[in-house]
Amino acid sequence: MEIPFTNIGHLVDHAAVQYRDRLFWQSIDDDVSLTFAGLASDSVSVARALHGIGARKGDHIAVMMPSVPEFFIVWVAIARLGAVAVPINYQYTVAELEYVLKDSNTRFMVVEHERIGLIDELNAGGKALIPEDRIVLHGGSRKGMHDWTALLEAGRISDVEMPAVALDDLLTIQYTSGTTGFPKGCMLPHDYWLVLGAVRSGQFGLPHRLLVDKPLSYMGGIWRLLMCLFLGATGCVARRFTLSGMQQRIVDNEIDFFSVTDPVAKLPDHPGIAGMKFTCITASGLNKDAHLAIEKKYGAPVREMYGMTEIGSATYVRYDDAAMSGSGSCGKVAPLRECRVVGPDGKDVAPNVPGELWVRGRGLFKGYYNKEEATRAAFAGDWFRTGDVFRQDENGYFYILGRIKDSIRRSGENISSHEVAAAVTSHPGVLEVAVVGVPDAFRGEEVKAFILLQPGIDEKDVAPDRIIGHCEGLLAAFKVPRYLQYVPSLPRTSSGKIAINALKTEEAFTKGPVFDRTQNKWI
Repeated sequence: MEIPFTNIGHLVDHAAVQYRDRLFWQSIDDDVSLTFAGLASDSVSVARALHGIGARKGDHIAVMMPSVPEFFIVWVAIARLGAVAVPINYQYTVAELEYVLKDSNTRFMVVEHERIGLIDELNAGGKALIPEDRIVLHGGSRKGMHDWTALLEAGRISDVEMPAVALDDLLTIQYTSGTTGFPKGCMLPHDYWLVLGAVRSGQFGLPHRLLVDKPLSYMGGIWRLLMCLFLGATGCVARRFTLSGMQQRIVDNEIDFFSVTDPVAKLPDHPGIAGMKFTCITASGLNKDAHLAIEKKYGAPVREMYGMTEIGSATYVRYDDAAMSGSGSCGKVAPLRECRVVGPDGKDVAPNVPGELWVRGRGLFKGYYNKEEATRAAFAGDWFRTGDVFRQDENGYFYILGRIKDSIRRSGENISSHEVAAAVTSHPGVLEVAVVGVPDAFRGEEVKAFILLQPGIDEKDVAPDRIIGHCEGLLAAFKVPRYLQYVPSLPRTSSGKIAINALKTEEAFTKGPVFDRTQNKWI
């Protein structure tokens, strides 16, 4: 695969020439839009303005904004300046924000006005973590801080030259949504983002209008916008994800590309969907029944993929590979990547034997910022150790079986929590589930399922014995959950993933009634 761009600014400028007045960004929540030419022009102005307030190549600039066009304008501006963006989740608390700003050695910050209270709390103790004259305020004004509108105008009349920026120069320190303690900052160069955008743009046909409902503070939101730059497509951007409102958004905005999870299969049919044509639907880790149901519901191919912040895209099912629908495979190796399935001895395992997925290739992350020990532990030579359990079949297709740390060891048997969760979720009364191992004096660990039922359904409608019976038809006996607990919601990380470790605590185990399959009663 050839990628003709030398940095992100080069890609944006090329797209501006190719697609000039075409819409790059259309906000779903209001009528705000941005053309490809507008993105290029405004990002140059903001880059010059940031230079005007003292920011230089290599400086770390935090960005704490919702999914508005200005977020991505700043992101590109930082890229042009050769500085380093530190995207911050918009929902972070004071403690989380303080950790990221300190850990990343942030020197400047662009922040939405409604979140300025967090900065006030941080600065209340004395010395300012970020001096006010290094803060740009969007959506409001405050004495001593730089106003976004004024800054943009100042940049438009500046003629300062931007520094040379290379592929290997750092562009972002991307904080992962860790489930234990605070997250780690992945150092991602320009080449990482160009490779990710190029590979994803070649995976899914030629979509025209993409639903971007993932936070821009994470990889998932940004790669969709990079696809738009590569393809000349429009990103229809929502400030927040909504499962119940997703189909209405698709209809209202004439979306032809979006991503799904298992619960989408159980959404009621929407009358506006019938006449629509979809280019492609993406997913990761769907169970077979959900995969096939979603393809039938929308009349479009659902293509599985696998990736993570550290490596970008690793595997995917080709757009024209219809035979793999519902197979559970996340595809073959992506361009510019090599993948291995490795055993505990560090050697490749035989086909269909589980092992850890190792990945290497062009444009991987450059390590965890300020965490040399964690970086060393993550690599074996130049191979990144994903921590995910995979198998690869004799035809080269990969299948994810779960996280190494999320596997459950029961009476000497290794059980994939991912496999058990897929079985429980396939029950029609279940919306979502989280499966964990809980300590057991006799067996080492037992399997427990936290179950979120479909709206309008309660435990009287779906009794534990019905779910257990359902699982017994899909799983070996030793894999069937011993404990079932119905919950009104599941804990989430800041990026929306289920916070598995929060469910492994004693408090989680004892909170609310739990059904014990062995004793056949509630405890």
